[in-house]
Amino acid sequence: MYTEQDYQDICAQERRRWIALLIPCALLFCGVIACFGWREQINQWLGAPASSETAQHLALGLTALAGVVFVFCQGVFISPVLCYRRHLDGVLHQRTRQTTGAFKQMELAPVTRDGVRFYPFLINVGKMTDEEDDRLFFWDVTLPIPNWQPGQKITVTAHDKALGAWEYAES
Repeated sequence: MYTEQDYQDICAQERRRWIALLIPCALLFCGVIACFGWREQINQWLGAPASSETAQHLALGLTALAGVVFVFCQGVFISPVLCYRRHLDGVLHQRTRQTTGAFKQMELAPVTRDGVRFYPFLINVGKMTDEEDDRLFFWDVTLPIPNWQPGQKITVTAHDKALGAWEYAES
């Protein structure tokens, strides 16, 4: 399902997004520094008296704008990639477990878990009629849904409950 290349790609995408966010924020902070360094020239340029606090107000506005840009972009553009990178790191590099059972059902209504969207599905490790034998796992919505039939034996490899790999089990 996942490869090391997938992990490297998402890490590179995260780095590109951080750079794209930090460049405008750095430019805004350069404007803040300029407001303090060239206070009199900025006040003159804006038509305010040299002793006024117009440059300080401009610096305050640029600082607030940088904060808003950072918080908004981090939440909208970086956080989803960061969550998906953590997911891939978990299924590829951290502790996983294998479970073999009969496929029971998959919900096609996505759920969000740890910032990643999944389809929940059940496999049964005992009697299909006994709900205590059901095990819940999560299938990544960005991957094509497998054509599992109810009762079909599969072996899943999962980190926590997020699926990292699967294969058909021998009956």
